[in-house]
Amino acid sequence: MSAINMKSIPSKGNAEYCIKTVGSNKEPIHTLGGLTILPDISVNEIKKSKIVALLLPGSDTWSESKHKIILKNTKMYMDEGILVAAICGATLALANLGILNTYLHTSNSIEYLNYFSDTYTGEDLYQNELSFVDKNLITASSAGGLLWAKQIMQYLEIFPNKMIEAWFNYYSTGDPKYYMELLSLSEEI
Repeated sequence: MSAINMKSIPSKGNAEYCIKTVGSNKEPIHTLGGLTILPDISVNEIKKSKIVALLLPGSDTWSESKHKIILKNTKMYMDEGILVAAICGATLALANLGILNTYLHTSNSIEYLNYFSDTYTGEDLYQNELSFVDKNLITASSAGGLLWAKQIMQYLEIFPNKMIEAWFNYYSTGDPKYYMELLSLSEEI
């Protein structure tokens, strides 16, 4: 999502976006993939007036008590029209909050949500897609990361849609013609 962090391209009303990593506190986070992340801020330091999107990464720890505050705030952010984007295990957290009972959505599978969530009743709203957008919610399966990133960039209007398409086409196919198109379009900005 480095495209979101680029300062040189004004987006949506000339806003300049930057990514901040957030933790329940500022202690290092050790991911399942072996990365160590140092949060920029704690969840209590989020300024609602500054947030335009909440990106919830996949994890098998969303049911831990340390995540209660951010999950509680997730509903509030959605009610305020702020984008919430969840992938993989984070979609289960949204199912447990009841959010997926009222939005079109996807996840790792409908069986995954039904098996692991006691509160999920949104089967009729489930979309068999890698990633799906409904209003200010973007959900994705663990296999939908690239499409999820594209949809986030489109929602936030990070770049012109033509440039986002070239980016997506290059990274989904590896075809150099899309890379050249991306370079050409970036020179126009």
